[in-house]
Amino acid sequence: MQLNNGRKVKAPYQTIGPKKEPVTYQKCSYQPVDPKDPKGARKLVVENVTEEMDTYLVRFAMGHSTRFCGEAGLAELRRMGYDKKPRLIDLETGDVVDIGGDPYDLRDAAEDETVVLSDE
Repeated sequence: MQLNNGRKVKAPYQTIGPKKEPVTYQKCSYQPVDPKDPKGARKLVVENVTEEMDTYLVRFAMGHSTRFCGEAGLAELRRMGYDKKPRLIDLETGDVVDIGGDPYDLRDAAEDETVVLSDE
């Protein structure tokens, strides 16, 4: 966003979600090598699990992004403060700018829906 005084102002991040998406992760457990001897030697068993979870995408002004998945991801999103409406920053100096404007100007394409969880 270009303002009248020539400064480039953007929001530092944009939170998108929640969306239901399949998430694949690795579930690890130790199982006995011999099923008849449960207290004997154990081996690590790794299996891929796919679940449908709520996902949140946080896109940053410099072009990178990160995804938070499930209840633990939502708790981490709130802990980091990405559930709140971002303040605008000057991209050249890094200063916080308290002026009007669209804080969600990071969008290059109109494929995502923006949801802010709280204005606190």
